[in-house]
Amino acid sequence: MVFLFFLAFSLLFATSLDKIKNISRENLDKAIDMFLDYVKGHPKDPDIEKVGEFLFAKKHLVEKYPFLAKEIVSEDLKGFLKKLKTFPKTFSSKETKLLEKIFPDLKSFIEDLQSVEDILIYPSFWKLGIPLRIKDPESFVSKLIERFFEDPFLLSYEFITALSKIENSKELGEKIVSNVEKMPLQEKNYPYMLRLFEIARMLGYNRPSDLEEELRNYFLLSAKLSASSSPKELEELVTEYEKLTIPKEELRKKLLVFSSKVKRENSEDHRYYYLLILFLPFLFFFSSRFRAQIYRIFGAKKRAASLYLKLLQKYPENVKLRLKLAHLYEELGMHEEAMKEYEIIKKLSQV
Repeated sequence: MVFLFFLAFSLLFATSLDKIKNISRENLDKAIDMFLDYVKGHPKDPDIEKVGEFLFAKKHLVEKYPFLAKEIVSEDLKGFLKKLKTFPKTFSSKETKLLEKIFPDLKSFIEDLQSVEDILIYPSFWKLGIPLRIKDPESFVSKLIERFFEDPFLLSYEFITALSKIENSKELGEKIVSNVEKMPLQEKNYPYMLRLFEIARMLGYNRPSDLEEELRNYFLLSAKLSASSSPKELEELVTEYEKLTIPKEELRKKLLVFSSKVKRENSEDHRYYYLLILFLPFLFFFSSRFRAQIYRIFGAKKRAASLYLKLLQKYPENVKLRLKLAHLYEELGMHEEAMKEYEIIKKLSQV
């Protein structure tokens, strides 16, 4: 009976490899000392090599990266991944293999980061060099855009960098563009839409997009209207406005404000622009010839000339159109261009 008691007592307090591993979560140096003693007493234990590699990995990484020592020693995988946000380096493949000895689930954990929330929580996963591929890009991007519209500051540099490190990041970029191009064109959403185009480019999307170009031109014109102070620029701004095919009512309001300033200055060449801008939305219902006449009446002579040039591409032998264009060129002081038109008119009249 006494023998059995001492046997049970000795087994209870005997050192085992599992016990050594558990102790290493709190006191690594003590665990290493216990391991060395264990090796002396159990040199043929088949698990010695595996536990030795485990302890060596901890010791090596703790000494090299004391900043991460607490998480490595305690085997806190989630804490370790979160702390990588402020870790300025990436791990070598050799170091990642050492980490996998400490965190056996490391690879599967990274591969399971499949939601926007996952990437937000662990945006530095890529520093480990373990590949991540999003299995359902459509759902991922849909949620990403939904969250972005809720919180525009969501897509930080850190988060976008994480997205760019995903194996199928280019596919994510393509899905983003596909979603943006299906969105209703509302001016209040234009900043979000353009930002999403920029993010898609950062993820590897490289095809041209007419909508992206329109949005960029929209904001470029908006910036010009905010910065411009010269009435001489008004005609050019109106021309740029007309080229836009997306909804642009807010831009028209800005043009009206700018034009009213010009009007107050009593500029002879621009005194009718305010009325012209006011009726811009309705001009598109009329023919190019009628619009050219309206532009000329309101003093937008360059714009009228450009419309006549477009018409002459379709009707190159129309003498009346060329005559109107020649007169416009004279009014604009473009005498050389006017003479060329008169020469063409002369030749056409002789036919």
